[in-house]
Amino acid sequence: MSRVFSSVADRLPPFLRLPSDNPELIQAKLVAFTRQVPMMYVIVIVNVAVLALSFRNTAPAILALYLPSALSVICAFRIVVWWRSRHREFTLDEALDKLRSSIIFAGILGVAFCCWSISLMAYADDLGKSHIAFFMAVTSIGCGFCLMHLRPAALIVMNFVVTPFAIYFGSSENPIFVAIAFNFVVVTLAIVIMLLGNHKDFEQRVSSEKALRIKQAELQLLSDRNYQNSNTDSLTGLPNRRYFFAELERAITAASLNGRRLSLGIIDLDGFRQINDVHGHRIGDRLLVEVADRLRTHLDPRTFFGRLGGDEFVLFSDQLENEQAISEGENKLNAVFEAPFEIDNVTVRIGCSLGYAQFPDAARTAEDLFERADYALHFGKQSGRGKIVRFSAEHEATIREASRLDQALVNADLESELWIAYQPIVCATTGRTVSFEALARWRNPELGDVPPMTFIVAAERSGMISQLTPLLLRKALEGAATWSDNIRISFNLSAIDVGSTLSILKLIAVIQQSGVKPSRIDFEITETGVMRNLVQASQALNALRALGTRISLDDFGTGYSSLSCIHELPLDKVKIDRSFISRIETDPAARLILRTMIGMCDDLGHDCIVEGVESADQATFLRKQGCRFMQGYAFARPMQIGDVAEYLERSGEAARIDALLHG
Repeated sequence: MSRVFSSVADRLPPFLRLPSDNPELIQAKLVAFTRQVPMMYVIVIVNVAVLALSFRNTAPAILALYLPSALSVICAFRIVVWWRSRHREFTLDEALDKLRSSIIFAGILGVAFCCWSISLMAYADDLGKSHIAFFMAVTSIGCGFCLMHLRPAALIVMNFVVTPFAIYFGSSENPIFVAIAFNFVVVTLAIVIMLLGNHKDFEQRVSSEKALRIKQAELQLLSDRNYQNSNTDSLTGLPNRRYFFAELERAITAASLNGRRLSLGIIDLDGFRQINDVHGHRIGDRLLVEVADRLRTHLDPRTFFGRLGGDEFVLFSDQLENEQAISEGENKLNAVFEAPFEIDNVTVRIGCSLGYAQFPDAARTAEDLFERADYALHFGKQSGRGKIVRFSAEHEATIREASRLDQALVNADLESELWIAYQPIVCATTGRTVSFEALARWRNPELGDVPPMTFIVAAERSGMISQLTPLLLRKALEGAATWSDNIRISFNLSAIDVGSTLSILKLIAVIQQSGVKPSRIDFEITETGVMRNLVQASQALNALRALGTRISLDDFGTGYSSLSCIHELPLDKVKIDRSFISRIETDPAARLILRTMIGMCDDLGHDCIVEGVESADQATFLRKQGCRFMQGYAFARPMQIGDVAEYLERSGEAARIDALLHG
């Protein structure tokens, strides 16, 4: 049947054909037509029934009863068919068949009703003929408006009704009927023009809606891409830091409502920086992708897995309810890194450290839980690589103590609470004091005497070190100003100090205001501090040297890049860490290492200072090795500024006596 409809439709003039190349317009026509066609058939049935009743006594039964009844039944059947299909979705071909059949049926029914109504003319008086004319006019206009979204059907129906009507009444000798025919034609033409205009507006609206949907789809696609880009790590394809925190918030809310635990872990790759330095960033990026893929494969599908950035990954799950499940998870994680990674014919072995914390034991908010896991990670990495550390009550106590210390530091009267202790550095040959190291001290009314390493680390962590260093330097130089010009002052700088141009400028200003000659000042830096940003550190140290100060490398031998520091930094002195001198009585290797270090400093033209000297035997050994300067309890403990003058007088006299005895 569809082929018949298609064949008949293809023979229609172009302006009566359906636009089969515009699926959206066809579907829109069908939807609109489905809503209006039952109304059209109701209009036809009602008008036919009224006209038939008016001829029940004058026309034969076949015209007054049987034929109109048959036509009405067909219309009622069509109403049922269309009503049942009002919610159905049609394919393009089905929609075309549906509309084409409607066009054909419209033509057939139009001809049938026209012929029926004209056949009644033979049995009608002038009033009856007027009724027939009214029936044809009203019915054709009503059908035309109901068929307005299906232009071919509307034009066919109105043409099949209006043309016979105009011919029949226009050829009548009755001038009234001729006038009716003329008026009918004029009104019909006006209605056709309006219908064509409405149809054009309908098509334009459908086209606009189509364009709007396309634009909305493009915007949605763009929005989806932006959402994906803003929530996905571009390198590994994993959820990024932003998406992780959003999901963690939702997961904690769900776990809280369900009374479940939630385990959050942060993974840090061990040795990734060295791999990046040796093999380049391309291999490093490929390694991150390989690690992400391997972890994604081994992890439980219900585990959230993402990348925070750099070589840090994050995961959380509510499936680790007991110690056994946690232990199994740790074993799976270790198994991931047992096999090496093959990247472009380069074999890479890498491990990982993991810090994790559990909700609600460790914390009850996403931010706090993340901080607890991060603390556990860094706590583990401080004690070595490859550690898996769970945040514990001991860690919580440490954090609370650190928070208490930070708060005390913020509220402290730094001017009155901070003070300087001075420990002498002596000449190994003469025993005379040549310098003092300024050691920071903090005596807080509530906390008492706080160890230097404790509050210096706290100041670096909180950012207050930029306030402490200039203040401590000023106090140290105030003490140095009271000594003889041939005695130097040594002052320690933190990694943050040498990493900030502004901090260096502040220190230079303190020196210039102190009245102490810059040539009397030694600045001590640690290798672990400067290696964070070697370029910036070198620039800062060069600026201090240009002022006239000298630079000393502190704790030499404790870092992995000691030789690199000596080679690349603008140094004048090297201080060998106390850990080497403490073992020379029992460890031949320590003596050999110490002897080598002293010789290397001498070859490089750097003054060598050994700290931590606690006995006369140690001092004797160092003198024999050619060490120039020493520092430690064997000579003096750190002292307050008020004790320095007495110490210098006492040590000077002792040095003179020693010179006379051994001269």
